[in-house]
Amino acid sequence: MLDGEARLLLDLMEQAVKDGRPKLHTLPHAQGRASIDKMSEDSEAAPPEVAATSDGTIDVPGGRIGYRRYRPLGVEGTTLPTLIYYHGGGWVIGTIETHDSTCRRLANKSRCQVISIGYRLAPEHPFPTPTDDALAAFRHIRDNAASFEADPARLAVGGDSAGGNISAVICQACKQAGEAMPAFQMLIYPATDARRQTESHRLFSDGYFLTQELIDWFWKAYTPDGADLADLRLSPLLAADVSGLPPAFVLTAGFDPLRDEGRAYADRLIDAGVKTTYVNYPGTIHGFFSLTRFLKQGLKANDEAAAVLAAHFGT
Repeated sequence: MLDGEARLLLDLMEQAVKDGRPKLHTLPHAQGRASIDKMSEDSEAAPPEVAATSDGTIDVPGGRIGYRRYRPLGVEGTTLPTLIYYHGGGWVIGTIETHDSTCRRLANKSRCQVISIGYRLAPEHPFPTPTDDALAAFRHIRDNAASFEADPARLAVGGDSAGGNISAVICQACKQAGEAMPAFQMLIYPATDARRQTESHRLFSDGYFLTQELIDWFWKAYTPDGADLADLRLSPLLAADVSGLPPAFVLTAGFDPLRDEGRAYADRLIDAGVKTTYVNYPGTIHGFFSLTRFLKQGLKANDEAAAVLAAHFGT
């Protein structure tokens, strides 16, 4: 059964459309991004205080991307376990700002540093640029950990939706290259199968915030015509072997089109012997992890993800 809070939020969204707000998938991508990013910022709970934040940039192939570091309250020492976080938004929308409150809460609750990455977005920078940016950022932080006050042996990657996809892809890419992988992966309702043929895609194609029309809008911007949907950077679920990947926390939402592919990826990891914590929040919708001004389940999920990360790193 859908939670009362989620039902109320969906009703408010439906009323806004009746009152004249255009649906996101009907807008040009740049115009839609501007409107939805402001709404996303306003949909996060009030940002908690952290000990310190600092912004910077990282050079990546063909450009430069931004990041923001969050140091948690009450933690001593200069070198910290660190979560490198990639925001959601279908590789098209979302910014460091839209997930600022979420990253602050994750930092404080996990007692880990969080570094939020502002990778470049489609359609201006289509596949594989967002994933390439994210992987370059991970490698840069890993290889220059001291300058980020990060412990290179205790680096995690994580993100929601598209950011969950990116995090899974980074782990697989590092394994395939034979290089140091993240020590942990936090996958929040991750997109793991670009074919989009699961039962949850059928069941929740309309009326639950992330509609099939909106999913198509994201994928059209992100993937060039003729893109191979079996490419593991689009569909990490299709990897032949997921053994040896980092321990994982995988979270899904009950009324989310991505629910089944997230669960399927968690099952693949578990079956391969990867230490994995899987949790489903049955009564809520895609996006709830950052819609924390309206959905208290999102705050609970933030805290649960942070607690699993803290337990892994012993913080």
